[in-house]
Amino acid sequence: MMIQFKDSLEETTKMKLLSSEYVTLVEVLGRTRSFEEFSTIAQAAVQRLESEGVRALVSIQFYANPDSIEVGAILTFADRAAMMQHINMITAWEEFKQFFSSVKPIDVRVYGKLSVEAEAWVRQFNVVSKTFENHLTGFVR
Repeated sequence: MMIQFKDSLEETTKMKLLSSEYVTLVEVLGRTRSFEEFSTIAQAAVQRLESEGVRALVSIQFYANPDSIEVGAILTFADRAAMMQHINMITAWEEFKQFFSSVKPIDVRVYGKLSVEAEAWVRQFNVVSKTFENHLTGFVR
């Protein structure tokens, strides 16, 4: 569902999806390369996403400690329908081939309802530990 609102400067009218349409993936990944190598690979992947990725991917964040092989990732999509477009796009990119070869999925939590196709794609890794499909309340600025 879309809503219209004026930004704080009331200069333009924008469209924004309701927060109930958002899907967030919270992932724990295991690094299979050095911290330095992984950092370089992840930064290249994120830079490409920022410039060429689907607009519905509104946030991607990575968190890591050099002393741990575990990496945290949080991806937020403003439109659940765009997630498969995102997956189909990035699986052809060299940056993501390198990224996927540098990590192994350990755990994924899904917040929001995935499309049937996106859910099948995520579940193929057998690491989804929890899904919260029913949005209760919230907002996005």
